[in-house]
Amino acid sequence: MDSSHSQHTQSLGASCALCQLVALKANHPDFICELPHVVITRGPFSKRWPGALQVTSKRHLRDPGQLKYPHFIHTQSELYAIENAIRRSTRAHHMNVVKFGNVVEHLHWHLIPRFSNETHPQKTPWELADVPPEALFHTSSTQPLDLLYAEIASELKAQLLAAQPPYFSTAFFVRPLDQAQQSIFLQLPLTEQHAAIRAQPDAFECFLMQRNYLDFAWDTFGGEIDPGENPVDALKRELNEELGWAIERQLEVTRQWSNGMIRGFVYLTLPEGGSLLQNTPARTPCDEVKQAAWIPLKTLLDNPGNVYSRPLCGRALALVAGQTDFSL
Repeated sequence: MDSSHSQHTQSLGASCALCQLVALKANHPDFICELPHVVITRGPFSKRWPGALQVTSKRHLRDPGQLKYPHFIHTQSELYAIENAIRRSTRAHHMNVVKFGNVVEHLHWHLIPRFSNETHPQKTPWELADVPPEALFHTSSTQPLDLLYAEIASELKAQLLAAQPPYFSTAFFVRPLDQAQQSIFLQLPLTEQHAAIRAQPDAFECFLMQRNYLDFAWDTFGGEIDPGENPVDALKRELNEELGWAIERQLEVTRQWSNGMIRGFVYLTLPEGGSLLQNTPARTPCDEVKQAAWIPLKTLLDNPGNVYSRPLCGRALALVAGQTDFSL
């Protein structure tokens, strides 16, 4: 993405109604649930077509084509699951799935179930805007809307639990807090670095990023694995995209599991020219990274005030404990 587009995207996000919706989440009056890439609410058509939903991307973009390929695939998978949940819960005869963005330039979709007992089945919801809701159907539904939307959320949860989540690869960059020890430490084999970290975790710090999307949480650098990629190649690609760094060495330290399925691979990593980690590291600007900073490893282990996410703290705890696998 070029810099002019990035600036335009940021200026739109500052006053975007759908960015505010995403920020509110469960505090929004129409909130149903959220998935890793979208927030789901009752849409503007829900009072006329029971089960209608609005699906809002957590990323402030105009079009699906602006998503990175893995995010596009996972967002489409979520849309597929949401549509199926609506179909099963409402027994819809047909589904309208629409993306406009003409009024609010933030990626979102309207999913509107259409029914066999409609009075005007051939017309679009926009053509029927002046028809009173009670005149849209030959017979009206007796199921309360709150129960219907609870059923949709339950059906969606069941589908997602049964699905294989996407894998990711992510990196810990670690150095001693004592600057005098950094040069010697970074020349050690990664197995010896890992042993030193485990022996005295309070003496080390990690280079982390704050995401510029989703929940703006602090996280390790890395990302999701593209179809056909192996975890190490994905790690190298993601670190090049997010930092502009090439990787000299990596050591798998743990694997993250969720719901009985492997979720991702966590590496202790050293960039080419390990001396890079002795300073404030220079990095290539990336739209997905809001900021980067050195965070004491002890802070992740203690997590005062629950500032850091469970996955990040889980990885840090597994790193120090020498767990080859950990579950959330």
